[in-house]
Amino acid sequence: MKKLLAIALVFAAALALAACGGRGGVDEERLVEDLYQEAIDSMGRGNYEMAVERFEQLVARYPFGVHALQAQLMIIYGHYRAGQPESAVAAADRFMRMHPRDENVAYALYMRGVARESMDGGGPGRLFNVNQVLRDPEPRRRAFLDYRELVERFPDSEYVEDARQRMDALREHLAAYELYITDFYLERRAYLAAANRARTVLADYPGTEAVNGAMERLAAAYRGLGLDGLGDEVLQEMDRLREAPPAIFEAARE
Repeated sequence: MKKLLAIALVFAAALALAACGGRGGVDEERLVEDLYQEAIDSMGRGNYEMAVERFEQLVARYPFGVHALQAQLMIIYGHYRAGQPESAVAAADRFMRMHPRDENVAYALYMRGVARESMDGGGPGRLFNVNQVLRDPEPRRRAFLDYRELVERFPDSEYVEDARQRMDALREHLAAYELYITDFYLERRAYLAAANRARTVLADYPGTEAVNGAMERLAAAYRGLGLDGLGDEVLQEMDRLREAPPAIFEAARE
């Protein structure tokens, strides 16, 4: 969280000196500066809802002012820190629509991914306080796509390294979710559905910890379908991969 706060506040520092550009009258400039400083102070105190309110007032009153663009970025961060990920996503979307060619789109993409990643998705996982693997994976899938877009469009961005690390963690989570669904079908002897889920892990999440488990379950599903020969082939392939050098698995993550 300290890193995210530092990232957000650096934008504020970067544009603070631009306030002396002489646009408008002295009184109006002072009002803008006061409102902006109130928002920054609220952010620094951890009063994120108040900070968002002040930044939104600034954008509404002075949409073309020197602090308008910065305020829009801070609104994204403020919503996220206030525990309002849906609003953070909406604010990021709005910024990207209004400034599609701005370099800070990289930050908006990054924060949209972070906000989506923080969504618990609801469902039985939240109701019964069980493992996060059981929760709706859709927000995390979208977060992964946000990070991937960031990496592809802005490879030199300062947020890319962290985005890549988050992508790796998300792949592990999503693969584990598919494995859980595979077990669900196996327990109910829905072998064709189980085989399809296991193949999804192998096709979409190579190099994750779930791969061996997926192969074991794929073999079990084939045998449940009466395809013992295919089941044996899968187990033989699994043994071969276990003996493969680690470099093969590292390449699979790329």
